Formats: sequence, structure tokens, C-alpha cells
Amino acid sequence: MNELNNALANLVWLRPYVLWLLLLLPLLAFVAIRQYKQKGNWHSVIDSHLLQFLLQSGQSKKSFGSLIGLVLAFIIAIVAAAGPSFKKQSVPVFRSGDARVIILDLSLSMDAVDVKPSRITRAKHKVMDILGAAKEGETGLIVYAGDAFVISPLTSDSNTIATMVPVLSTGVMPILGSEPYSAFREAVQLLKNAGKQQGHLIWLTDGIEDIDVELILEVLAGESYDLSVLTIGSRQGAPIPLPNNKGFLKDSSGQIVMPSLRLQPFQELAGKVNTNIVSLTANSDDVNQIMSFQSTSKEENDESEENIQNQLDQGYWLLLLLCPLGLLLFRKNARLPGISFSIMLGCLILSPPSHANFWDDLWLTKDQQAQKALEKGQAEKAAKLFENPNWKATAQYRAGDFSAAEQSYSLQQSKHEEQTNFQQNLASENEFITQQYNLGNALAKQQKFDDAISAYQKVLEHDPEHEDALFNKKLLEEIQKQQQESKSEQDQNKDNEQQDQNSDQQQNQDQSEQEQQDSEQQKQEQSEEQESEQQSEQQKQQQLEQQEDNRSEQEKQQALEQWLRKIPDDPGGLLRRKMYREYKKRGNENRNVKEVW
Repeated sequence: MNELNNALANLVWLRPYVLWLLLLLPLLAFVAIRQYKQKGNWHSVIDSHLLQFLLQSGQSKKSFGSLIGLVLAFIIAIVAAAGPSFKKQSVPVFRSGDARVIILDLSLSMDAVDVKPSRITRAKHKVMDILGAAKEGETGLIVYAGDAFVISPLTSDSNTIATMVPVLSTGVMPILGSEPYSAFREAVQLLKNAGKQQGHLIWLTDGIEDIDVELILEVLAGESYDLSVLTIGSRQGAPIPLPNNKGFLKDSSGQIVMPSLRLQPFQELAGKVNTNIVSLTANSDDVNQIMSFQSTSKEENDESEENIQNQLDQGYWLLLLLCPLGLLLFRKNARLPGISFSIMLGCLILSPPSHANFWDDLWLTKDQQAQKALEKGQAEKAAKLFENPNWKATAQYRAGDFSAAEQSYSLQQSKHEEQTNFQQNLASENEFITQQYNLGNALAKQQKFDDAISAYQKVLEHDPEHEDALFNKKLLEEIQKQQQESKSEQDQNKDNEQQDQNSDQQQNQDQSEQEQQDSEQQKQEQSEEQESEQQSEQQKQQQLEQQEDNRSEQEKQQALEQWLRKIPDDPGGLLRRKMYREYKKRGNENRNVKEVW
């Protein structure tokens, strides 16, 4: 008795929502009673003393017994599907301790095009592939040129890093040069701050100097980190194109710089540090080799084992009771109960897929579901799911619903204005600038140029060096200027046409009076003919003017769309300014670099 009480006290339903199906029992009871009373229907048409000879003895009892069996099977199936559990079981869970830091070279030499379309483009593609292959552990991202900057600390959400990769370029770096040791210093600090004794450094670069090897070895001295190097470029090298097709980068002697890939420094590094040197490939072999690289000195405790208490699902034992009940129902030729039992058992087996949305809601937040939809290109679905107002506005913008995006961005602006001293907080100020800039873009896409210019002006008031806002503001002002000039020219043409029309009418009137003096009959005929010709000419002129107006309107609309396409949707200027502020805080403005590439 005590064991039973303890079992009931520990009873837990793993799927309690299934118990709601018990509400269907009254319906089954109604069907059972209706079937059982079927015999009474014959009393209305047959005398009772004859009915006992016409009805088969025991048929009604068998039918009632089958229905009772169906009800019992229904109850057992629901209880089993609800997942009754009376005890827990200790289950080991392994958590991966992998930690990797991606180090991306953003020096000017990465713009060389000996690897098509360019070294930096291929490098960014490989970074995305690495992020996609990083299923477990944590990942961080560091970029460097003349100095190193942390783009993302260690995080288990690779999608967050993936959103930053497209805007990375050599142009976002606040200082030119190539100082890889500074990136390794930042990477080691990231791992130490996260308490990682071991880690994997993934370095994407097109080459280093001999002196860099010594500096990197100093940073890695005493550390047990693995190093994978993905070399990008060719031994022949290629010139570095300058922006706006202004030729190629030259050194101090006027010679075109031709940075080439030298493997000797990496081989020297590999001789002293556990290093995996991988060459760039057109397929995923290089990424697979990097991700499969494991240190021979790794300890067995890379994965931490934890035990969790898991409830045992004991409802499956109840399914054994359904088998004899099912056979009994079929044996009695109870067609309806048998069919119902089959459907019920099938629903029990196939029930998990029917709760897909339920499990999504259970394990993923609305924002996470929306993020998955946005990655699949389902911007409209993402806009409906997002609860985060900033992401919601972004999804609305990508879906082309600029009006809704405008409302979302405006709402965020009003919330910022209600906060006190928000401008004193750098993070809050950056968020305000970004939202104000996006608001301007949404307004511009709706051709609300005055409001858009005002939004860009607010951005420039907080950040006068915001290149994208300055460019968009000038662009819209130029569009407005062209529209005003076009309107003035159109009004002038209409005035000239009106004057010409009045002059023609005056000449026709004088000619009509002259002909009237010659002959009244000729005047009447001439007047009718002239009137007909004038009407015909006026109709033709109106048609030509209408066609010209339509053509002009189409041309203006096409020109306007071309102008609006110049508005950047995903600016990289904010990232550049953030790194520049960080660089100024370090006090390295007067720092000398060996070579700018």
C-alpha cells in the first residue's frame, strides 16, 4: 500500500495536454447507449411476444460489450499517450568544450585578385563555411590590419557572427598595415577570459613576414592552443587595385606592389607550434580539414560530463493491454469499434508530427523562429514572428513593407527620446543612430524625401562623419532638385504652348473676317471646314501631349527608381566608426607601420 502511495505521489505526466482527449468520453458514452437501445426500436413496429423469436439471443449484449471494450481501449490509449512516469533515471550529458577563434586578415593585400574574384571575397566565403560547420562549442571572430579588433567574443550562436561577415572589407579598418601578432594577442585573451585552457585558432591570411613569426611565438608561448592556417593567394602574386579604378597600389619607389604567398614563415611556425597548414580549395575540403584537426595533446576532459535526472516514460507498458482488447473487438466482428480502434492506435503512433508547431513554441522563442525564417528568405513570416522591435523592423524592411518598417523605427525612436541621458551611453547612442538611419531609408523608399532628409540630418547631428547618411542626404536633395527643375521646365512648356495656341486662334479669326467680306457663302463653307480641321488638329495635339506626358512620367519614375537603388540597405560605416573609436581609445593614432599592405 505504501509503494502504491509513493508511486502516485511521484506520478508525473510527460505529455499532460493529451489528457484533454478524455473529454471525448461523453460522446463515446452517448454512442454506446444509442447502440444498446437499438433493440428498443423494434418494439415500436413488432409485438413483444413475436420479438423474442425474431431477434438473435445475446446479440444486444455482445454489441454493448464491444462498445464497452472500445471505451476502455480509448481510455488506455490516452493514458499511455500522456506519458505517465513514476521514477527518474540519471542520464549522462556531454557538453562540448570546444572553443575556436577565427582570425581574419583584412590588410590591403587581401584585395588582390590572383584568386578570383578576390582574396578577401574567398576568405569571407570560407569564414561562412566554417561558421556553418561549427555545430558545437563556441566561436569568436577577430579581424586585423595595422591593429586587431574583436568583432565577436566567444558565442555558441554562429548566426550572430554570420550577420557581420558580409560588411567586412579592407576599407573598414581604421589603420592600414599588417600586424597579425596583435590579433593573436586578442585571441588568447578571449580564450583566457572565457576560462578556456585549450582552443583552436583558425587563421585566414595571404602571408606574413619573418619577424611576425617570432612575435606570434611570443604570444603563444606556454599556451596549449591549436593553430590552423588557411593560406590564400598564389606564389606569383597580383597587384592591389585601388578604389574607384584609380590604378594599383605602389611602394615608395613607384613600383606596383605584387604581394605573393610565401609558405616558409608558416612552415617555421609549424615547427614550433602544433600547426595545421591548409591551402585554399574550390570545394569544402579545406574547411573539412580545418574542422577535423585535433591536437594530439588534447586531454580527455575536453568534454564535460554532467548527469541530469530524466523522467522515464512508462506509458508504453499500457499498450500491451490494447492488443488483447483489439483482438477481442475484431473477433466479435465489431466493425465500428474495430475501425475506431485502428484509427486511435494509428493516431497514437503518428501523434508526434502533429505537434510540430507546439514543439517549435516549446523549444524556440518567437525571435529564434523568426531568425530561422529570415535566414531562409521568408522575410514576411519573420516580420510576423519577431518580438524584438529592431529585428521586426529589419524583417519588415527586407519584406518590402516600408510603411510598417517606418512605424516600427519611429516607435523605437520615441522610446529612446523618453529615456533620460541616453546620449551619454555610447551603446545607446549607436543604437539611436542606426535606427534613425534605417528610418531615413524606409522613408526614402516611400519617396517621402523631406522626412527622409530630416532623419538623415538627425544622424549627422549625432555623428557628422556618418558617410552613408551624408551620401543618402545629398542623393535625395539632388533628386528633389531635379524634380523641381523638371516641373519648372514642364510649366514653361505649357505656357509657351498656350501662347502659340492663342496666336493661331487670332490668325484664324482674322482670316475668317477677310473671307467674310468676299462672300457670305464661301465664308460659311470655309468656316465649317476650318472648324472641322481645328477640332481634328486639337484632338491630335491632345493625344500627342498625353503620350508625351505618359512617356515623361515613365522616364521620371524609372530615373527615380535608379536613384533610390543607390541607397545602401546594409551599411558598413557603423562598424568602421566603432573600430575607429576603439583605436583612438588605445592611443595608437601616431603608431608607425612597416608597410601599408
